[in-house]
Amino acid sequence: MKTKVYRVWGLTCEVCLARLLERVRHLAGLRTVALDLVRDGESRLALTASPALPPQVVRAAVEDAGFSLSAPAAASAASTEV
Repeated sequence: MKTKVYRVWGLTCEVCLARLLERVRHLAGLRTVALDLVRDGESRLALTASPALPPQVVRAAVEDAGFSLSAPAAASAASTEV
């Protein structure tokens, strides 16, 4: 299993958090999801999946929820074996 951490912009409240989690929880192969909410800043979304989720699939889910996705956070820490 692989865990990737993404930077998400545009989250401002718990309603935003719930909306985003609702979208990503349905991704095929997803095992765990964690989100650190930083209001009006760079929130971090950690997804563990098997097989690894294609970045375009993650981006589509995040954008469908109404938020912006940056590249995976810190390349050296973004992908780790679990």
